[in-house]
Amino acid sequence: MSEADSGETGTSSSSSPERFSNNKIARLIAEIAARTSRGETIDVESLGPVDETLDDRTQALATKMLQAKCEDAKQIVDNSADVVSLLDAVKNWTERFTRKLNPDAFESLTTIFRMVGAAASGEYLGLSKTTIACLVGALLYCLSPIDVVPDVLPIVGLFDDAFVLSMTVKSVADELKTFRMWERLKTARSILASYLPYFRDIKRAIIVPGWMTENDDCSAEIEVLKPVFPNATFELFSWKSNASWDAARTYIDEQGPDELDEFLRKSNDLSSVALVGHSLGARLVARTLARLSKEPSKTSFWSRKPLNRVSQAFLLGAAIDVDDPDLPLAAKGVTAPLCNFFSQSDRVLGYLYRVSEQRTPIGLSGMAGSCENYIDCAVTGREESWLDFTEKAASILAFFKSTTFLTSFSLADSIASGLPEYYGHQFKLYAQFFKESALSGVEPTS
Repeated sequence: MSEADSGETGTSSSSSPERFSNNKIARLIAEIAARTSRGETIDVESLGPVDETLDDRTQALATKMLQAKCEDAKQIVDNSADVVSLLDAVKNWTERFTRKLNPDAFESLTTIFRMVGAAASGEYLGLSKTTIACLVGALLYCLSPIDVVPDVLPIVGLFDDAFVLSMTVKSVADELKTFRMWERLKTARSILASYLPYFRDIKRAIIVPGWMTENDDCSAEIEVLKPVFPNATFELFSWKSNASWDAARTYIDEQGPDELDEFLRKSNDLSSVALVGHSLGARLVARTLARLSKEPSKTSFWSRKPLNRVSQAFLLGAAIDVDDPDLPLAAKGVTAPLCNFFSQSDRVLGYLYRVSEQRTPIGLSGMAGSCENYIDCAVTGREESWLDFTEKAASILAFFKSTTFLTSFSLADSIASGLPEYYGHQFKLYAQFFKESALSGVEPTS
């Protein structure tokens, strides 16, 4: 069969063995068969540059078939019951390949399932019918037993599915990030519901910034947070942060709590004070709250709130260990639940903190165990970093378990790229999520 003939015989010939007689797929199949016969364990990484495995013609065929599936999907998207049935079938398909998929790729697929389901039910209004049809079409392609590279072929049978999914995820990466933000805001607003009647009672909102901020007045962050505490006077606690990491951390852990405690005592009544700390500043907030918790609680005749406990405290991207013994104590030094906003895609904490401290910070993953009067709010997950990566290249290899994605984010490259801004450690980014979470009078962005 000639190459021209095989391209004209339709979908039935696309799964024929002759289709692969003279390309890389055929050579890979032969290599896999030989290695399997020798009892070798095979992983995707060992097969070489997978992104180059599908030649241009195979990719074109997969793209053409995907377009046809998208047209078919237009007949489904108006019927929510059909969409739900399709999602159930695709979930079963996905679970078969969970062990082979990159965890972040798998997370993106499950996000697509939730996003399509929420859009089909009318709960989420952020997707057009065209986008939904595109997503449903990609799922139909993966479910189809007849595609460009038959799924029955070991390992390589998934390459065309991964190619289609990588293109699809890349095309809707912004929509996925918007949907994840919508989900997290919805969850955070539910968590923060108990705070809502009391934000207006705050008279002093004290901002404690992070490392290397002595020359920053935090005016941008204060402007973001002003609507949260409409009746508060904002004050900045500037500390000796323009120093080496070790020196700054030592200050936080030793004399810093004394100085912040003295700053707080300008108010005889702490029950109308809110603390907002970022990065190492959040560590300082936790240390100071732990000190307050060791004092006997003092109350007044006219107020049920303790006079020597801060009313509210918020940790944003906190640079403090997940199992730090001061955290449970800190939760007792504040009246309302101590609220920690963390981001799994905060690469500053993921790299710099882990490298310097050899520990995991609470700002990266939330607290290690349970704790009374404490809550976690996720700002982002690892998926956001992965989506940033797929926006740059529709990588087939990225969908499979591999070290390639991890090594692509080297520390040197991160610093050269402007690490604090690019990887979401900015105080303002956390503050923005905090504000949008707190102001529940506004519906989550659709």
